[in-house]
Amino acid sequence: MKLFLCTFFALMLTVGLARADVATLKNGDRVTATFVDVKDGKLDLHSDSLGDISIPLSQVVSFSAEKPVTVVQKNNQTVEGQLTLQPSGGWQVTANGRAQTIAASDVSLIMPTDAYQKTQVSTLNPLKEWKGTASLGYSLQRGNQDTNNFTTTINAVRERPEEPIFEPHWRTNFDLMTLLSHAEQGSAFVTSHTLSTDVRPQYLFTNDNFVFGLAQFDHISTQGLYLRQTYGGGYGRDVIKNSRTTFSILGGITYVHEKFNIPFVSSTGVQGANWDQSAEALIGEKLGYQISKRVRLDHDVNFYPNLSNTGQYRFDTATTISAKLAGKFSLNSGIIDLYLSNPPAGNKKNDVTFTTGVGYTF
Repeated sequence: MKLFLCTFFALMLTVGLARADVATLKNGDRVTATFVDVKDGKLDLHSDSLGDISIPLSQVVSFSAEKPVTVVQKNNQTVEGQLTLQPSGGWQVTANGRAQTIAASDVSLIMPTDAYQKTQVSTLNPLKEWKGTASLGYSLQRGNQDTNNFTTTINAVRERPEEPIFEPHWRTNFDLMTLLSHAEQGSAFVTSHTLSTDVRPQYLFTNDNFVFGLAQFDHISTQGLYLRQTYGGGYGRDVIKNSRTTFSILGGITYVHEKFNIPFVSSTGVQGANWDQSAEALIGEKLGYQISKRVRLDHDVNFYPNLSNTGQYRFDTATTISAKLAGKFSLNSGIIDLYLSNPPAGNKKNDVTFTTGVGYTF
């Protein structure tokens, strides 16, 4: 009876090991863990005790996966079945009793079939799938001077979920900023309005490189700007893109159509203001950095040298630090600088605003 029990448990152990995801290395070690994927020449596994394990395929002698896998070939064709690594280095995939061997050089990715199917992206709803932050701030002062200040910002991006195999796709950025201020002292009062919004559709043709379009509208009363329309496009690159840091650079050409509040009287006696057109270059960068689990820094700058009137230029930059409060809410503090090298007479070149408010992440 004792011999029978020992034999039974030995057989059960053997069956269990046979059904596990097991990799045998050149040095004789055997690694038993859950198969994650094969990508970039590495076998990725996960163990509850050891965590994530990444092994160069050059160090693996044999490997077999318990669950069915999907092999994505470089021609984008897929093969499903049970997986075994051959001594030749090729991958044998068996399905419905038929086996085929795929050369390692022809493989882009191997994943468990159930995990691979979850990565497939359905058509995105244009009104959904947006991620970003919205911030609202208000300040009130009463005394010798009565002031009211209202600020709001929205920064959002819409992109399909990340897939294991890159495919060219669109990513859309939307930004909105409003700064409204009114101050009174006695019979004197000052009112200023600033509004800036833009949409930047980006087409990523590789994992890091993209081309983009731009449509932007600005109203800055403190610079005498009634309306500026900016249209253009160019090339950009995601230099750093990981769970903690994102950093992108871009450059392009824009067409600008703008009108300042500079009154004139025409020969017919009609009063108004002139519209100006010009071409401008665009050089910019955008940084996002997760300082800690609760604190995040976001910064961007866009520089526009005027190509039609050389020597003139403008830039806008914004820096925000947000500290998570509870749930999706945060406390935000930022600085916004709008600079114009040639404002109308009586207006300053720099317009700097400090903001505080409560933010919401969506």
